[in-house]
Parts: sequence; structure tokens; C-alpha cells
Amino acid sequence: MAKKKIGIYGQLESTANHKVEDLYIIVDDQSIHFSVKHLVSNEYIAFESFINNNDSNGLSPLLAYLQNNSKLMHATYNNIHFVMNTPRVLLTKSSSLKDMSIYLNELNIIHGLRQDQELIVKKVDDNKSIVYAVPDSLQTLLTRAFPTGKWEHYINALMDRQLSTGVHLYIFDQFYLMLIHLNDQIEYVRYAVESGATQNTFQVLNACKHLQIDPSQTDIYISGYSHLEHGWVESLVQYFKNAVVEQAPDTGVAGSLNKEYPNHTYSTYFIF
Repeated sequence: MAKKKIGIYGQLESTANHKVEDLYIIVDDQSIHFSVKHLVSNEYIAFESFINNNDSNGLSPLLAYLQNNSKLMHATYNNIHFVMNTPRVLLTKSSSLKDMSIYLNELNIIHGLRQDQELIVKKVDDNKSIVYAVPDSLQTLLTRAFPTGKWEHYINALMDRQLSTGVHLYIFDQFYLMLIHLNDQIEYVRYAVESGATQNTFQVLNACKHLQIDPSQTDIYISGYSHLEHGWVESLVQYFKNAVVEQAPDTGVAGSLNKEYPNHTYSTYFIF
């Protein structure tokens, strides 16, 4: 059964003739989050978080629940951004050929064959591209409610930020994203299911070893951390030179979240 985890609201100002807010809809396998950002003040002015219980099948029940329980779903916006945040993604070498099946085959080899999906490829630079796929069922459900929405991946949004050199962890419900930023570019991305402390630590340190990074000489940046839920992070950071816990901005509703939820749990949804 779907439920609303949190809703926090400021004053929305957009009208049909005066659209001053963008809506970001962050979607993973079991949850949907709405972040509303004011284009003039550059502040987040509303946020909602909804999640499926484990017995729910897909996102259809959750989207049906949103229709009657979201205060943001039916408002007016300037742009609507669909943000895919699932492990079915690749950071891969760009192909000089226009044949998209090259990317689709690679995605299916790495993550398993799936039918009925729309392939999306976005170039990062001359050498790398982000490759992911949106299930047709999800595309239909979201565009029915938001006809003007456009897709991007969570990793694309991170690439638009000024990331510091080092290892970056973005922690969500039951999974996390690991990203390594070196030489002014992203060299490594990987999603992983959150498991025991030993396995989580191994995953991160093994990625460093793969890139020949010495953790003791490297900084680690952590978003979405709660000391109540992510005790494994405390043991992980001991291997690194410095650890920085990143929080949501101090202005707008994000600032209110920092006060009410001081464990930084929702900072991963204010990166846009």
C-alpha cells in the first residue's frame, strides 16, 4: 500500500500566465518524490515524498494514490522534469555510429534483457555517454498526468553540479549511488543495494581499488545520511582522508527540513 512519508510546503506562485516554478519528479523502483524550485529566488519551496510498501506491484498503485493525496501534482509549473533514479544505467564510451542498438545491447548485457522500454542516450562529453531506459508503462503513467514532462537521469543532474574531487555517496531508501569524480570529470558510477556494513564498505573500497585510488588520501562526500539508519557509513569513512556530510540548502523548505530532520535524510532530493 502506498503512503506519504512527508510533505512540506511554501507558497506556490505560478499561474497560467506567470510560471515561476519548476517541478522535479524523482522516480525510483518504489518511490516518487516531488521537489519544487522557484526560478527567481532559486529556492526549493515545496517537497513531497511517497513510497510503496514492499507488497505493492510497480508504481501504478503509487501514482493512483498521488492523484488524491499530493498537493503538488495538480499545480501549474514552468517546466516539469522526470528524473529517473534507478540502477539500470550506464556511463559508457560514446559511439561514433548512429545505431542506437549498440547502446541497447550493452545495457541489456550489463543489466539484463527487458522489453517495452524507451532507450535514452545523453552525451556527457566527446568520449562518454549516459545510457538508461524508461519502461513504457512508467512513461505512459507519468505523461498522462504531466504531458509536458521531459526525462533526465539523476546522474545527469549530478553532472551539472560543481563536484569536488573524491568519492561521492548518495543514499536513498534501501540503495545508494556511488560516484567517483577525478580530473574534473566523473570516472565511475554505480548503484548498489544497501546491505550489511561489511559488504557496503567492500563495494566502495573495491571501486577505489579499481581506479587505483588511495582512500587515505581521498575525501568522501555523503548525501542522504542518517546516523539512525546508516551506521555502516561511520565505519566506512574511517578509511578516508576527510568525510563531509552534505545537507540540503539552508533556505526555503529545505532549510525547514534541516531543522526537523537533522539527519540529512532528504538532502539527495535538492541537487537541481
